[in-house]
Amino acid sequence: MSTGPHGWVDVRVSVRATSVAVLVAVPTLLAGLAVGASPAAAADVDCATVTADSDTGRAVSASVPMGLLDIAAAQAAVPGRPGAGQTVAVVDGGIAASASLPRVEHPYRPAPVVDYHGTAVAGLVAGASEDDGPVGVAPAARLLDVRVYDESPVTSQGARAPTSASVAGGLAWVWRHRRDEGIGVVVVAVAVPDSARLSRVVQRLVRADVVVVAASGNRPTDDADPLYADFGQRRLGEDAVDRVFPAGYPGVVAVTATAAGAPGVDARDEVLPNSAIRVAAPTYGAVTVGLNGQTCVLPQVATSWAAAEVAGVVVLLRQRFPDDRAAQIVARLVDTADGRRDDPTRTTGAGTIQPVEALTRPLTPDRDGALVGAAARPRRHPASHGAAAGVLRAAGGARQRPLVGARRRRAPRARHGRAALGGLQRR
Repeated sequence: MSTGPHGWVDVRVSVRATSVAVLVAVPTLLAGLAVGASPAAAADVDCATVTADSDTGRAVSASVPMGLLDIAAAQAAVPGRPGAGQTVAVVDGGIAASASLPRVEHPYRPAPVVDYHGTAVAGLVAGASEDDGPVGVAPAARLLDVRVYDESPVTSQGARAPTSASVAGGLAWVWRHRRDEGIGVVVVAVAVPDSARLSRVVQRLVRADVVVVAASGNRPTDDADPLYADFGQRRLGEDAVDRVFPAGYPGVVAVTATAAGAPGVDARDEVLPNSAIRVAAPTYGAVTVGLNGQTCVLPQVATSWAAAEVAGVVVLLRQRFPDDRAAQIVARLVDTADGRRDDPTRTTGAGTIQPVEALTRPLTPDRDGALVGAAARPRRHPASHGAAAGVLRAAGGARQRPLVGARRRRAPRARHGRAALGGLQRR
């Protein structure tokens, strides 16, 4: 994670740092990645290493989070094609056009895409592949590319950092065009400092019945990061709620990542504790779309990717319950998570999302999102929620057991490669 020229916190990971960490920490997932290795020899390709000109094949492994969350069953619970009729604004670093993202429009400051992060986020929400089936959670959704960085002056990594002003500007465009574009969901997988303008525009969107999903922040690893002094090492009682925005604003669905499926990884070493967190999602081993239009793997526990996955589930909920207001949609998402809505934690909020339950449980939230009597959650069976939760399929192995009904528990300690908040901060 690095710091940009305007106090921006980079939730992304550098290509060099990622490739080294991945080879050490996750040899089973990216076993074929080595210096000079040919695409044919690689078991999977890390999205952070893919450029628009890369000659890579498709990812070999199936998505670990898609299996753990039983996304196929969730997609089967909605009428028609998953995501059909829904529009998502992706506020990020730009989306590279490709056949794997067939329903992307670029209405806001279009420019050549040089960074993989926004494309990876878009692929997790709505990636599609004619040959291999859906890549994203809601592959029929329409995506609006709201590019808020990588726009002119560049950092040493070749990417302009997002700022509070640039994110606020992009969200202001979303607010102005929400009706004519039919925008029901916004995903902001970046983290910037608080600002009065950013706060105002986020609150306008929340009041306008748009679900705003945001990344809650990765643990900084670069001592130049403004958050490093306070959060570079784990400390008792730490809380990033006043440091990571827009995730910290009221009404935003702040999302963190779990280490489910990541052998030996402790999520607390990878993501920030944050009392704004509403829900969590696993991200290790997610498959998405790279800058070259081919599928690739995200080998990080990172909140950008978690926010994208949750945004895709919100799209399915808006499709399944078209008469619900945003607060009712969020209530369905949060109340069916595997923890407790009335006793959230700074590590996973109300717990890991349970998409099938959110789409099928007969809840009756009122227009403000409050649940009525019989709609209260049933008691769940305790189960591990850390690195071994839901136990999975190792890359190329047997099917993962979905994380349905799993109860939250702290994950075991370890270090792991990092991506854009999902690693930018990108969180």
